[in-house]
Amino acid sequence: MRRKLAILFATALVSVSGATACSGVQEDLQKRAQEEVEKGHKQVEQKVQEGQQRVEEEVKKTQKHVEKGR
Repeated sequence: MRRKLAILFATALVSVSGATACSGVQEDLQKRAQEEVEKGHKQVEQKVQEGQQRVEEEVKKTQKHVEKGR
């Protein structure tokens, strides 16, 4: 009887520790995923800003060209 109780107790501990380990892994994966998403957002924002600067430069060039033509 004691042996069965010991086995059940050990099984319960292993199950709890395994669930805790899985929980920790899941948290790590979620954190990494969030970091990657933020990194992607920053890259997109940077590209958008670069594109806006190029458009503004082209608009200025075109305005100067139009003004010279008048």
